[in-house]
Amino acid sequence: MKKTRFGLFSAAIILSLGSVVFLTNSCQHEGIPAEDMTQICFTEQVLPIFMNSCGTSGCHDAKTAEGDYVFTDYASIMKAITPGNASKSKAYEAITSTDEIMPPDNPLPLDKRTIIRLWIEQGAKQTNCASN
Repeated sequence: MKKTRFGLFSAAIILSLGSVVFLTNSCQHEGIPAEDMTQICFTEQVLPIFMNSCGTSGCHDAKTAEGDYVFTDYASIMKAITPGNASKSKAYEAITSTDEIMPPDNPLPLDKRTIIRLWIEQGAKQTNCASN
């Protein structure tokens, strides 16, 4: 019986110390800043996503312009983008919404949403990285 009390007492002390260490040294993950990531190229990576998923007939092409948004060229796309801040960009908000996600019939997969987020966070520049 004495051995059991010691075991329970030791376990209680270890758990208490572990809790103190955990509470005082909680881990904070800040991630890698977008500007330190590989540059996202608008022409090769971002524009095809918008054109194939959003800028289609009956959605956000120049003719339809659902909600007055057009996603077929840089200037039009930028009307829904806040450079450097994906969370304040209407386009990014629409593709990550939990209420009414866009495109409604075929939401973008994580890798495409990530490309758009990084491009916005990197300043949403009209970059062209095609090899010459």
